[in-house]
Amino acid sequence: MATAIAPERILKDLAKLWVDLAKEESEKNSAGVLRACAMTLVVAVEQQDEAQSVPETIAELMHEHPSRAIVLHVKNNGGEQLDARVFAQCWMPFGRRQQICCEEIEITAPEALLADVPKLLLALTVPDLPVVLWVRCAHMAVHPEFQKVFPLANKIIVDSECFDDPQAAYDFVAGMNRRGKNVVDLAWTRLTPWREMVAQIFEDERNRQFLPKITTATIVHGGNKVGAGARYLAGWLKNALPRVWVNLDAAPGEGPIVAIEFRGEGFSAMIAAEDKSSAVMKVNGLTSRTALPPSTEQALLREELAIVGIDPVFRRCFE
Repeated sequence: MATAIAPERILKDLAKLWVDLAKEESEKNSAGVLRACAMTLVVAVEQQDEAQSVPETIAELMHEHPSRAIVLHVKNNGGEQLDARVFAQCWMPFGRRQQICCEEIEITAPEALLADVPKLLLALTVPDLPVVLWVRCAHMAVHPEFQKVFPLANKIIVDSECFDDPQAAYDFVAGMNRRGKNVVDLAWTRLTPWREMVAQIFEDERNRQFLPKITTATIVHGGNKVGAGARYLAGWLKNALPRVWVNLDAAPGEGPIVAIEFRGEGFSAMIAAEDKSSAVMKVNGLTSRTALPPSTEQALLREELAIVGIDPVFRRCFE
């Protein structure tokens, strides 16, 4: 149902939604509806195809991270007012008779009225619960009017791969963090398997003894431009191994990271992606293979929503 925008009207529609759901389940003689909410998740999208695909992503996330989801679809043209509709995302756990439901609000806003959005969102967030803002488009992330929403969020999620200029993406995320904003990049989240493989090498006592002897670490990235992911990984390595010289090299290959190599006296180690699903590790002549988890949007967001506060490891990448 489209309504003239007003926080009171939307909240009233939400209340009616739960009454209707409870009545419907009562008529079915079911065990009723359980309302679940652990946070407010605000998603900013710009393109129509994004606005259509995001609800599917949210529906998958609800199982582990139930929330009041607010999808803000910003239109570049047309319209002189904000519109909204409310509905529920429901599922029934296996072996249960009670549905678990989360509420979702879809707001359509012309770009010309973005100045009205912060006050509206403030009124719609769930009191006393964290607010996570997922900005799915680069244009909105750097939009001066939309950035007025940032103070409402405990955590802001962006994806530097959406930016046309990798350097601009890195500068934006680094600048926000240096100013005290909790902005995280999904390019950093994609590095989790790589960081785990590096840690795995040096968890072995036979390799740990070589740590003081390592002199160089080389990060091989795909493409000619250095992406934000390669910069984050370099910052992480410099922080973990301050005496090691970190190089960035380009090579043909898919993905922001193609390989990581360590060299030092009596020690050599390399981690290289074989394809999107596996990587090979060679440590002093010993070879092993490991599976790479899928880096789908849902998987990345699931990982980030588990850390609502500041990620100190990511923050140290900018030191």
